Amino acid sequence: MDNDEIKLLLVKYITREADEDEIGRVKDWVSAHPENEQYFAQLYETWQNMLYLNPEVINQEKAFDKFSAITIPHESKYRQLFKWSKVAAVITLFGVLSVILIKHYSQNVQSIREVATNKGGIKKIILTDGTLVWLNAGSKLNYNTDFDKKNRTVYLEGEAFFEIAPGKKTIPFIVNTKNYTIRDIGTKFNLKAYPNDAFFETTVVKGEVSVEGNIDSNTHEMSRIYVKPQQLLRICYHPRKEKYTYKPDDTQDVKNLNEIQVLQIDSVKMDKYDGWKENLLVFDGNTLDEISKVLERRYDVKIVMDDASLQNIRYSGSFKNIATIDKVLALIKGNTAINYTITGNTINITKNNN
Repeated sequence: MDNDEIKLLLVKYITREADEDEIGRVKDWVSAHPENEQYFAQLYETWQNMLYLNPEVINQEKAFDKFSAITIPHESKYRQLFKWSKVAAVITLFGVLSVILIKHYSQNVQSIREVATNKGGIKKIILTDGTLVWLNAGSKLNYNTDFDKKNRTVYLEGEAFFEIAPGKKTIPFIVNTKNYTIRDIGTKFNLKAYPNDAFFETTVVKGEVSVEGNIDSNTHEMSRIYVKPQQLLRICYHPRKEKYTYKPDDTQDVKNLNEIQVLQIDSVKMDKYDGWKENLLVFDGNTLDEISKVLERRYDVKIVMDDASLQNIRYSGSFKNIATIDKVLALIKGNTAINYTITGNTINITKNNN
């Protein structure tokens, strides 16, 4: 493929208008050289970030400048192009492609609908194709107003349980998250992709899903994993040396992957992963650090643990329809060596040395 052709294909791929053959050609090009992968990642990341902007803050001139600043890798055969004074033609083409992206984005962003849940809340919605979605606390679901006409694509930040409507086999149901694309091949699955969690997780109750993205931690190539019924896919990121605080404009580094697990789940333990939609909290050997994140979202509180060793304490237990976090903490305290104090919305957990 020449330079012009790959640019056109990248635009079609990013805007999800490429066919199967074009998708394969893009993947071959991306995997052919590390610089190609880096270029694609930059362009794709910019596009994804733009999708999450609010219409009132769109600045097309700045967006155009941002795309124009990303230059395609100059492989050896392309350098000949520059030697023969065709720089202007390349720049012009890239400018046109940038305009196409901006136009495509501007059309989409004006028609994006967002459903959000505050901390402490759970929502159940029905999409126009009949799909049921339960949205967990502190989550967002975006989709276009023309959903179910030309596509069935949604954008998730947080956690949701999907029960996909039957039919519409010609229009696949796709969930985009910050790092991964999930294609439904079945009917029921849970998806957890909170931006400030150190992992991505999906659990299939019925049917099958495929997860696509930069999954391989060695080659960083785009690849696909199929998750079958009663299976859990969990992708953990490398732990950060410094304390990490999520900011709205942050992006997880998909290359910093630490561990990929596909586990078979006992059907009687499935409520650990999807019980939240029925106001059920289930912990099965989870660390106190993991538990605190769940409780912060469920009860809209801030949990502070000054002693780092507390974070690794493990706890198992289940809670059904417990209205206040005080009762949850009291039960945890009865089985673990902790104390806690509640001041307003802040909870301090300390070690019980008795």
